[in-house]
Amino acid sequence: MQLTTSIYCIRHFRESDFPALSAFHNQAVEGRRMIFWWVGEPENWSNVYCAFEGDRMIAKGQVDVFSIMPPTAAPSNKHRIFFNLKTLPERENDTELLGAMYETLRTRALEIQTALPNTHGTLLCFGNYVEEAVNTSYFTARPEFLRQKQQYRMCHTFTDRSALDSAQTTEVNVPTDAFALPEGYAWREFDAMSRELADQYLALDMEIWPETPIGAERLADIVSRDGWRMLQIYADGEPAASLMYWISDGKAGEIEEVLTRKVHRRCGLASALLTRALYEIHSRGCIDAELDVEVRNEDALKVYRAAGFEIVTEEHRYGAEL
Repeated sequence: MQLTTSIYCIRHFRESDFPALSAFHNQAVEGRRMIFWWVGEPENWSNVYCAFEGDRMIAKGQVDVFSIMPPTAAPSNKHRIFFNLKTLPERENDTELLGAMYETLRTRALEIQTALPNTHGTLLCFGNYVEEAVNTSYFTARPEFLRQKQQYRMCHTFTDRSALDSAQTTEVNVPTDAFALPEGYAWREFDAMSRELADQYLALDMEIWPETPIGAERLADIVSRDGWRMLQIYADGEPAASLMYWISDGKAGEIEEVLTRKVHRRCGLASALLTRALYEIHSRGCIDAELDVEVRNEDALKVYRAAGFEIVTEEHRYGAEL
């Protein structure tokens, strides 16, 4: 798809666009915190659109399936397709450009929707940090977008940088007795995801978050990221608590999917997972670790603060029916 006006051209991203993308990224994010998606591998470029004035990139947007509801999910649950749309700072109030880019992305989302199971409806969603007020205001002014979720971005900064000189970026060696657990619990670690393990994890995730399960596609995406690792705590042969992390840009640990089964809560398992994950992330040369948590999840906030995490920003997510 290509849209050309007398002012700019909107088309798919190409291999030759990387220099323009780099310049666009530097200008767009300079001096501020922003949710900016990278374009990914060539097979994803059919979901990436750029607006050009001549050779200059002035806007970039893309869409991606975030979660697919399994047939067993409640009928009120929705598939979620997310989009990410950014412009150069001087074009943030260009409603014509934003509108043209958004309609292009929405059209692509409708195409993607046709391949999703027809057992559930679909939401088209976006998320922005509170610092991105101008970008957010364009979409929230549209009546179809309703707020879905608020979450904090939290960061743990490692004050001891001694591990950086001898960082192990591809391998983690942890003594089996280094992180004690309550009686009846045992550690298990995974550096690869088998089909059987994935099915087991998806069932666990659905049990914890029945309204917003991770889905097989999102799980596969996380597992594919650099340095992915899953830590779990077992009891009676089944996972009682779980956490994943991966390494972003070789310097930041991204912690995902911290969960504990209801019967095993208030046993210190989440704290144990975080303590070990932070040790491993630091040992791999990272300068900090980050995670997201819902604003209303007071119990999780207490655990994360006790582990040394501090709130650095807040993300608001919105959705519209497709």
